[in-house]
Amino acid sequence: LDSTLELRGSTRMANLTMCRDAAAGDVLSDTSVGGFTSRVGSGRAPPLIEVTQGSGRIEQCDFTNIAGSAIRVGGAHTSPTITLNTIHGCRDTAVVFKDGADGSLINNRLFGNCSVAIEVHSRANPLIEDNDVFDGRQGGVYVYNRGKGHLRRNKIFRNALEGVEIKQGGRPLVDDNDIYDNLECGIFIHEGGEGRIIGNRIHSNAYAGIEIKDKSSSPEVRGNDVYSGRTSGMYVHSGGQGVIDDNNVYQNWLHGIYVRSRGCPHLIQNKIFRNDECGIFVTERSHPVIEDNEVHSNGLAGIEVKEESNPTIKLNRVHDGNTGGIFILARGRGRISENKIYSNKLEGIEIKDGGDPHVVDNDIYENLECGVFAHDGALGRIEGNRIFANAYAGVEIKDLSAPIVRSNKIYFGHTSGIYVHSGGQGRLVENDIYENGLHGVMILSGGSPCMVQNRVHDNIECGVVAHV
Repeated sequence: LDSTLELRGSTRMANLTMCRDAAAGDVLSDTSVGGFTSRVGSGRAPPLIEVTQGSGRIEQCDFTNIAGSAIRVGGAHTSPTITLNTIHGCRDTAVVFKDGADGSLINNRLFGNCSVAIEVHSRANPLIEDNDVFDGRQGGVYVYNRGKGHLRRNKIFRNALEGVEIKQGGRPLVDDNDIYDNLECGIFIHEGGEGRIIGNRIHSNAYAGIEIKDKSSSPEVRGNDVYSGRTSGMYVHSGGQGVIDDNNVYQNWLHGIYVRSRGCPHLIQNKIFRNDECGIFVTERSHPVIEDNEVHSNGLAGIEVKEESNPTIKLNRVHDGNTGGIFILARGRGRISENKIYSNKLEGIEIKDGGDPHVVDNDIYENLECGVFAHDGALGRIEGNRIFANAYAGVEIKDLSAPIVRSNKIYFGHTSGIYVHSGGQGRLVENDIYENGLHGVMILSGGSPCMVQNRVHDNIECGVVAHV
């Protein structure tokens, strides 16, 4: 029969080696201890040890159960200390906390288990600290069904699925862990998962460092280093939400933060840099708030918006990109306000393919091509910006693009202030255009803008030149 040791009270179990034989289902032990009883399990394969009451200790033991779990802790006020054990080769979850249990799982090694290593559910709230959780055939830690818990200073690595999975109202505090080299995400939050993800080092995972999915999922993600992921650093999609604040997201193989499929997180005060593709990529009708971030030195655009997404982008510093600063295309929209966009290798802002943003009150300067480039059917309102010291035109409009360019200061450009050509259109209204290196406004090759009440003065060559 499959028997289970049931611990109650303040029992101490130490220096025990216990395993369940696959064929016979017997529990074999090389040390006997007092304070527990044996009972017969039914249904799901029973654990080696069931803790149902009290605050006992299980320490310096070696557990294997190739038919089920090693330790299961359940019941309100059940609070054992499980420490310095080796738990491996279990067919089911190695350690389970459930039904309001507390307790501590400290400084154990959990590896090579067939299911997740640690499971927390049904209002359980354990401390899980200083463990090594690795080489599992599924995930590392699984918190669900209103489970809580504090995961602190663990190393969670080389698991076949996620390092940590949170769902169904699970809301742990995940603090100061190293989560790396897992074969899916570092942390996966979905189906109403919550929790606080604070101060972790999440790196070198095969999928996203942190993935947030589903409209009801809304964690707090703060102060983490998320880097060297084989896809994007963070991936928010399918309505995923959450506050993503003060993280360093860098050197990921795709984007720093990827938001798609109606994702709507609040990204605030993050540093997003040296990712291979975009710093922040927003697509498929997503509408995040992107506020007060520093986005720099990424392989593609600092921020890209497309496919009817409508983000709020404000108070960011977007600079030193290997292409442009902000790129709006494919019917992307968004309100872009109060940003500093500078020193990018191409344009400060590029708009194309029906992109229609509202660009207002930004400083756009010292980019190595245009300040704002509207082409291939671009729309948009460019209003009240300071556009200066860019290597090419402050604003360039071409290819049947028709933005409204109103009340901007456009100055100190190395060529012309505004350049409209190749069928470019648009309305130029009440701009102050001065001290540019060539003309104030240059219109060539079928350009046909409407110019109303602009001040064009003190440019090095002509105020307005038109050769259409």
